Amino acid sequence: PLPASIAGYEVNGGVFAQDNNTLYGLVSDKGEPVQLYKIDLAAGTRTRLAGRDDVEVGALMTAGRERVPFAVAYTAAAPSVQYLDPASEWAQLHAALMKRFAGQMVYFLQFTRDDGKVLFTTRSDRVPANYYVIDRKNGNKIAQVGSRRPWFEGKALASMRPIEFKTRDGQVLYGFFTAPIGAKGPVPTVVMPHGGPFGPADTWGFEDDVQFLANRGYGVLQVNYRGSGGRGDRFINASYKQWGGMIQNDITDALKYAIDAKLADPDRVCMYGASFGGYSALMQPILNPGMYKCAIGYVGVYDLQVMKKKGDIPRARVGKRYLERVLGNDEAQLAAWSPAQNVNKVKFPLFLVQGAIDQRVPMAQFNALKDAFKAAGTPVETMVVQGEGHGFYKPENRAELYRRMEAF
Repeated sequence: PLPASIAGYEVNGGVFAQDNNTLYGLVSDKGEPVQLYKIDLAAGTRTRLAGRDDVEVGALMTAGRERVPFAVAYTAAAPSVQYLDPASEWAQLHAALMKRFAGQMVYFLQFTRDDGKVLFTTRSDRVPANYYVIDRKNGNKIAQVGSRRPWFEGKALASMRPIEFKTRDGQVLYGFFTAPIGAKGPVPTVVMPHGGPFGPADTWGFEDDVQFLANRGYGVLQVNYRGSGGRGDRFINASYKQWGGMIQNDITDALKYAIDAKLADPDRVCMYGASFGGYSALMQPILNPGMYKCAIGYVGVYDLQVMKKKGDIPRARVGKRYLERVLGNDEAQLAAWSPAQNVNKVKFPLFLVQGAIDQRVPMAQFNALKDAFKAAGTPVETMVVQGEGHGFYKPENRAELYRRMEAF
């Protein structure tokens, strides 16, 4: 049962107003990007307040102890804010803070009972996150109260540039290109697709791997291929059964765009990714001979047939049904799209990294690829770390991974 008052309660990305009847909700009717609606529950009506046709509302911004909606943020492309009523007190405060912290995104976090003080955070591609309190009753005095990774303060960090391009079949995609500080003209580039592939997405902001690679002189290309989040369910569903097809074409087209735009040096491109990104790190060079000079696969999927049998996903019936839906049952196609079954096409330096207790992408994946290379007589560099799973968490292991990546 609902409490006597539901005002201020969050419900699936929405919030109830003080009248206990109005719901500000994020809605998608037919798989399009979610939009913000004001919903009158008693009347059964709704009014669209904000939304775009190309990307979802990434965040509903609310303010005060009463959680008043005042804006939405879009994050799937270049970040932006849309105010519901630019003249409202909370919209004006937020806009002033966005101007005060130019080049960053501002998010309200908590409020005192009288709304006199607001805890907020700022973040950007070069700022992991800083935390402040603004005293609205004392001349809007601002005091910093915390910082995430303060050791980066004052350090020169690379800027993440939003990009937009069309694929070979006309789909508009968004992504990011981070060039080393001071770079002019095309730069040696690492293509770094995110994991998933269904749901996660790259967003504009501080990212460890991006800054590490840029600091070492490499450009970093990220693309929100079809299947990525932030564009609606139709955008995700379009890529089902396309691990080695449409999705890889999108990544390839992103690199071709970066080359044509004089961002990436076509003679010096490498792949690096984790999980599905690790899968792509091998499939991209296999599908595009000569385009990539090397690849790093980190806790990657390397055999789609093994994926349907090993790991935590196929252990449950719901997981098996999910794999049937997103991978399909065409065994010949699954084999053709499995790097472990196409090692004869690997003609580039390769570095494979794996956590020994990974449950999502277990050692069976790593071993399938390693054994295939061994049978083919192809040497590869490997790094297997005991006690680590789907990604490394111990600082000493992360540091060693970065050292090995840099040397490779």
